[in-house]
Amino acid sequence: MILWFEKSNQYTIIDSGLYFCIQTFLDAKNLDDCVNVYKNTFQFTSEKANAIFLDVKQFLLDRNIPTKRELNPTKYSIDITNRKFTKYYTCGTFYFEIHFQSELLINYIHPQLQHLETSKHSTPDFWFDIYEEHNQIKLFTNNHFVRSCNSKDFHELQGKFNMELICALHNKKEHDWLGLLHASTISNNSKSVMLIGTSGSGKSTLTTLLTRHGYDLVADDTTPILRDNLNTYYFPGGISVKPGAFPTIKPFINNFDDLPQSYLRAFKGGIKYVSTPLPNLTNTSCNKIVLVNYKANSKTLLEPINAKTALEILIPDSWISPKPENAKAFLKWINTVTFYKLTYSNNQDAIDIFSTIFIDE
Repeated sequence: MILWFEKSNQYTIIDSGLYFCIQTFLDAKNLDDCVNVYKNTFQFTSEKANAIFLDVKQFLLDRNIPTKRELNPTKYSIDITNRKFTKYYTCGTFYFEIHFQSELLINYIHPQLQHLETSKHSTPDFWFDIYEEHNQIKLFTNNHFVRSCNSKDFHELQGKFNMELICALHNKKEHDWLGLLHASTISNNSKSVMLIGTSGSGKSTLTTLLTRHGYDLVADDTTPILRDNLNTYYFPGGISVKPGAFPTIKPFINNFDDLPQSYLRAFKGGIKYVSTPLPNLTNTSCNKIVLVNYKANSKTLLEPINAKTALEILIPDSWISPKPENAKAFLKWINTVTFYKLTYSNNQDAIDIFSTIFIDE
């Protein structure tokens, strides 16, 4: 069972025993009433029942600490004199521009989109401005202020920019989305499957190989899900491939050696972004999530796993909307999902077995 705590926007997976204890705690008129139910239900001593009461109380307190939100965020007016560099992009029928103040800021955003780069058109469908002032990076969409963050927290800028780009491409608002999930998603032109995994699990490598064996890329690392239909939607960023995967990927990518490397996250080495075509369907239903687990010299094994194992990897690095209606929809969606773990060492075996995941049970 999954619980959502509105104040903290936390999701917690619990078993039936803890759920009973929480429900009893919330329904009880007073401490003695609650403790007596624990004693009679579980045959506990008074001391043990009191301890359970205190544990449940602390559990709820810990998960109801409000998230830190800026109550009155400063809203800035755009300064177009900071447009020192401009990049031009096309995505399907959309043409957009990004104005940057510096090459460093270009390196935060451009590498994942470089395959979309084009020449200047007459009028963009939408445009972005990114510049830095007083140790704050500021993001604007169509000249309207969106967000600022500390210069050291550039990952916040990347996440917010991705959201703005997704909203612009699909003509949506931020809270139309359940969230942006930290998962790669592929499609067979009918429905989609999410791939999740820890760093070094082989997720990006397998995602890249699958796109070279007949599957469409819906999104890499950032998968948006719409509240209204619970579908996954297209995000145009390239697939981020780490140096350890270069020898595996190279035979499948034309001119792979010519792809530039991004060293922004130097501790991870130089990342290359692999482009894929616009998918035939830009939104598809998804009710399968696969935890990818590359393990040297292992046999290929696809096995069901419980939601807890998968969500402990999926949720921490995902953005999930704090809106109650979105949280309700997210929980509804999760309850339709089947979770698997794919352990493999042979890439072709993993690709071959992946087709079975799309077969309805």
